[in-house]
Amino acid sequence: MNTEPSSTKAFYFSTRDLLIMAVLAALGGVTSTYVNTIGDATQAALGFPGATQWAAGLHTIWIVLAMGILRKTGSGTVMGILKGAVELMSGNSHGVIILLINLVAGLLADFGFFIFRDKRSIAPYLVAGALSAGSNVIIFQLFATLPANILAMTAILILTLVAAISGLIFSGFAPYYLVNALVKANVVKLSEKPTQSRKVGWAILSAVLVLAVLLTLFLRTSLRGTPTITISGDVANSFEFPSPNYSPDLVTREMDYRGLPTKYTGYPLWDIVNHAQPVPAADTLLIEAADGYSFLISFEELKTNPNILLVQQGQGKNAAFDIVGPGSSKAWVRNIVELTVSISQGLTIQTMDGEFLNFDPDDWLLEMDSTQVMLPSGSQKLQGVPLWKIVEPIIGDREETLIHLETDVETRLYQWNEIKNDDQLRVFTIIEESGLSFALGTMAGELYLYPLVAIEVK
Repeated sequence: MNTEPSSTKAFYFSTRDLLIMAVLAALGGVTSTYVNTIGDATQAALGFPGATQWAAGLHTIWIVLAMGILRKTGSGTVMGILKGAVELMSGNSHGVIILLINLVAGLLADFGFFIFRDKRSIAPYLVAGALSAGSNVIIFQLFATLPANILAMTAILILTLVAAISGLIFSGFAPYYLVNALVKANVVKLSEKPTQSRKVGWAILSAVLVLAVLLTLFLRTSLRGTPTITISGDVANSFEFPSPNYSPDLVTREMDYRGLPTKYTGYPLWDIVNHAQPVPAADTLLIEAADGYSFLISFEELKTNPNILLVQQGQGKNAAFDIVGPGSSKAWVRNIVELTVSISQGLTIQTMDGEFLNFDPDDWLLEMDSTQVMLPSGSQKLQGVPLWKIVEPIIGDREETLIHLETDVETRLYQWNEIKNDDQLRVFTIIEESGLSFALGTMAGELYLYPLVAIEVK
């Protein structure tokens, strides 16, 4: 029996429906951060980009779960929008593209259920799970740097298949059995079968498809980089590239892309940076993209990794530049707008033995992740390293340890046991005109200490 007030029947989604979607979207948006962490760890262990797709279904399980409970065309789309908004506000490193990824995942989950009349069978769950999970690979490729050879398409197809299989398992079988278990336990009551005609359903899906296409076109335009990029900072010769007075040679390098050997053609990044004549003490390059994303690359890697290229996409006013080849996949930055050379000054760390060490961000590039942090000067997208990873080598197996973090006027104290394995609390690196500075904050964007000048372990 439907116990909802009759006044709510005038609306397609009831208050109960909206509450269910809001709760599941919040859970999905928050857990996606941890799924990404697990995926990154798997990728690091296996040693090639794209290994994260085994967990693709864990990102979309919440969308399919909502579809299974509500069984209304459009539920997946609303879930995708809500989940994408939660991920975006929580500092997802993909930026606004995460909205499109979740929107398309929701649309395909809707489609997977819509084509089946019996929505209680396992078939709609499996189709919705496979389609929604596999779509992320395709969407990412719409904004990716194009390789010089077609071989990478094989890798993309393989990864799409892996993601789809992950969707079958985690977003297909798992939600199906979970919904049925919750129904049998009287924890969840399935929504009544909606009365709209299939024409209305097709109209909803068509409208969402048009929205997804328009959003894709808008993002591809708005996130496009500039036809020239600025190289500045601690250099003697700031300039814009391309420059009529400087024409480096184009080179083609073969490197690993999604687990397959792939060729890229571009300009050696170190040659371009070196043309700006960095000051002798300079040792770090900040890469900044059109969407606000940024990442640090050390001069040591620039000098020793010949695969790091600046690749041009498009021509003339439609040109944009991407970076490929760094050891960290997070440094493969699209739509570059500026390259800033700086001097890494480090951060003082005092051990329990009275020894003084320096925190050098160049040593932690593979451990960094980005988020928006509210600094006194305004919100900035910064890269941060988990505090516990910085101090763990110093502490070893001494569990009863205190960590003091200091600015010139303030001190913050932590017990080792309370921060151990906490990836949210991070030391962020800030590039300023005067050089590097540091801050203590969280991946949620909270600022605790700024500027952070010393860490003392006692």
